[in-house]
Parts: sequence; C-alpha cells; structure tokens
Amino acid sequence: MSRTSMAKPQRRRLSLPLKSFAILLMLGGSLVATSGTASAAPRPSSLADIDVTSAGKGVYVVGALTSSGVISAEVVVCPTRTTNCQKHGWKSLGGGFKSVAMQPQSGDGVVAIARRSNGDTWYRRGTCAGTSCSWASWYSLGGKVTKVATSNRNSCAYLVGTSPSSYVYEAKICRDSVTGWSSTGGKLSQIGSYSNKIFGTSSSGALWWNHGYGWTSAGGRITQPAVNIGKTTHYCGLAGAGRNLWCANTSNFEWTNYGGYWRKLDDGKTIGISKYWRAWSHDGRAATSYGGNVNQLATSGDLMVGVGAGYGPWYQNTYRQANGWLAL
Repeated sequence: MSRTSMAKPQRRRLSLPLKSFAILLMLGGSLVATSGTASAAPRPSSLADIDVTSAGKGVYVVGALTSSGVISAEVVVCPTRTTNCQKHGWKSLGGGFKSVAMQPQSGDGVVAIARRSNGDTWYRRGTCAGTSCSWASWYSLGGKVTKVATSNRNSCAYLVGTSPSSYVYEAKICRDSVTGWSSTGGKLSQIGSYSNKIFGTSSSGALWWNHGYGWTSAGGRITQPAVNIGKTTHYCGLAGAGRNLWCANTSNFEWTNYGGYWRKLDDGKTIGISKYWRAWSHDGRAATSYGGNVNQLATSGDLMVGVGAGYGPWYQNTYRQANGWLAL
C-alpha cells in the first residue's frame, strides 16, 4: 500500500447552464405500469445484473435481471450471526428493463428500481413478512437517464442519474412519498451514490463529489467510482494499466494506492472481480477473497450475491469469513 499524489487537489464548483437545464429537466411521474401480482418463476438464467438488499432481521431480497429484460426477486433468510441461509423461491416482477437495483424502505419494506431502454425510471415497492414479499404495482418516475446509481438513508432510496448529455439528476423514493428528478447542476461520465451523497468521475477521469453543498474534486484519473466499504469518507476507483485500486480521502484529498489487479468494481462499492474472476472486497485495510468464478457482484449485510460463469445467480453468506458459493 502506498500513498502518493495522483493530481493536484481541486475545490471547484460545477454549474448547469440555465438553457441546458430547461431542455433537460425531467419531471417525476406516478403512472401505474402493471398490476401488483408477482407470479412464481423458475430460477432465472442468462443474467445481465444482480442486486440485493436487507428487509431487516436477517431477511434479504435479491433482484436479478435477465439479458432479455425480465426482473425476478427471491427472499433469502440468513439468521443473524450464522453462516446458514434459506431460499424461498423466485417471483417475476415483470419485463422490459435494462437495469435493476434493490433498496430498503422503512420497517419491512423494500423497493425495486429499474430503468427502461427509453430512459424512463420505474419503481415497485415490496412489503416482506417471514419468508415472502407482497409487491405493489410498478410506478414511473419518468426521466430520460442513461445510467442510474442508488443508495439509501433514513429509509428512503436515493437515485442519481445522468442524462444523454451526462448532466446529473437526483430523485428520492420513500415509503410514503416520492420526489421526482431534479438537477444537481454538474456533469459526470460515471456516477455513484452513498447515503444521500453523489460521487463520480468527469470525462477526464477526475473524481468529483457533491454532499449537498456544491461540487468538489480531488483530481485523479480513475474509472468505476465506488465508496470504500470500510471507510465511507473515501471514494475509490481503478487506475493505470495494472488496474490498481486507488482511494481518495474526501477530508484531506490524499490518494492511496491499495494495489491489486481488479477487472471491475461493482455495486458502487469496493467489491468486485479479480484478475482470475474471484469475488473480492476491500475495506480500506486489506483485500478479502471470496473465491468463486463470477462476473457480477452485489452485497448487503452478510449476504453476497453474484452472477456465475454460467450466468446464473449464486449467493454466499460472508459472516466472519468466506463461506463458499451456493446456487440461488
């Protein structure tokens, strides 16, 4: 591990021209897309993405997106402080989507967030009890976004999106209220979200963040921006031909090179795929390998989920250590 300067730290503010704002303004909607019925489904295959969130008390909800655009969800129960989990069957939440994200709501609620190919963003709330979830209808947030990153704070899901021109927008989904898309004034090529904070990289690869009081940059030249899971005031990314993990401290703008060869970071966090397709994580102190052969990865609490070499869903209970991959 070494500390060095990637670029001169910069404290600058980005602004969105009024004309561009008027053209690109995205208004949130509340249109029902489908019925609330979520039918039983077989184990999904040919997966393009996967995500997971906690519904509280050791209950997790996994969301999986197939290459044909269908989203399925499964409840997985992992009793606290154990390495065991029980699966409770897949349900289809509908099709026609290009991305999927799962976030918690207050109490026993969760919300599935998805983007269609035309840029519209949709959400579907679930209420979970025991080993199953009941799902409401799909609703539209509108918008014309090409990318969406999500996070949560105070039982609300926070969304960050970029327009086709890379301008940054934000929205919020709470249990009983929704705030539609609005401009943050900034332009990013890659985006991430942690709590209600926004971070990402410019077209040059410089790291930027917005914690609610304007944009700040630590410079650098990285790709695949992510929050460090062990030091959440540090934003990270991959840099150089060696695809090392670099992280910047947002307090003093100091960059640290944690090394390693990472094929990718995933889930907007310092988890990802190693050179040999193993699942990795980094907590700001050391890297941990969880083995396997995966190409997509997500985590919540002690449950890690991934897309395997055969493009099927897998899970691992990571309580205290790597405990091996099992099929979902």
